[in-house]
Amino acid sequence: MNKTLITACLTAVLLAPASFAQQQTVSTGILPFSVQGGAASGDAVLGELMSALARYKFIQLVDRAKMKEYEQELALGMGGFVDEASAVKVGKVHGIQIMIHGSVAGNTVSARAVHAETQKLIAAATVEGTGQIEALGKKLAGGIEVFLARENLKTMRNDSPDINFEMWIEKKPSGDRITPGRTGAGRVGESIVLHFRANRDGYVTIVDIQPGGDVVVLFPNDYSGSNAVMAGREYTIPRDDDAFEIQFSTPAGRDTVTAFFTEKRVDWLDYKKLSGEGFRSVRENEKAGMTRGITIKATGLNKSQWESTLLEVEVSE
Repeated sequence: MNKTLITACLTAVLLAPASFAQQQTVSTGILPFSVQGGAASGDAVLGELMSALARYKFIQLVDRAKMKEYEQELALGMGGFVDEASAVKVGKVHGIQIMIHGSVAGNTVSARAVHAETQKLIAAATVEGTGQIEALGKKLAGGIEVFLARENLKTMRNDSPDINFEMWIEKKPSGDRITPGRTGAGRVGESIVLHFRANRDGYVTIVDIQPGGDVVVLFPNDYSGSNAVMAGREYTIPRDDDAFEIQFSTPAGRDTVTAFFTEKRVDWLDYKKLSGEGFRSVRENEKAGMTRGITIKATGLNKSQWESTLLEVEVSE
């Protein structure tokens, strides 16, 4: 049988404070857009972008009146250039988690969303034409949603004294391993096998947030069936007899793979929010809510009854 190629590019998490634990929304402020070359009004663009982002339940916008107060404190409302450093400063001073700033140059509108605490870029988008602000908002919201999903999964960490759960990536054909504890390296086009095992009978769920923003359930999948595992047995994705392989693929970037082992069955995956075949993906606008749901349900377990581990990979061209 010819193997069907299934690609999965594995990306890493953004480091952020624990204050995001179990959050369903993120406070977001939008600063004035700089205008160049007699372009359209920056105020008009800002207003349309606020309307576009207000449609997303995981974004809590800071109202415009409050933002104007903050801008005046930094002399941003008097024609000053709103750069990334200014955006970060406003967010840090006033406890706003995500700051958005941008520019209008001719027919081009660009915007960047920055996590104020860590100064990490969350999302960047550019559109041609002021009639495309809805699309600009969609791109920014997608990046913010993935950020929330990552933070929700990252806060779900536990080391049980009674459970030994191991997970690693094997690169083919070299056999080199990527293990938890430090960021591994991979190259686009390399084939990989994901390995895991536990010292007890139980249930395993493995979730991958990819660089393009997809949230993918690697295990259980349509090939494995149940997510029940036996003590001491090593499991692989793909198995030796599976008719597919996994490769690092574009886009390059950082990937996180998070695995959860529980002694009891935990029905934390809402399959109504998943789509696709083989390895199912979380639908758009459901990523933050679904990963938050995993966190809430898992915290009801006794700390000795579950274990989690995380793999990070930096994938280059």
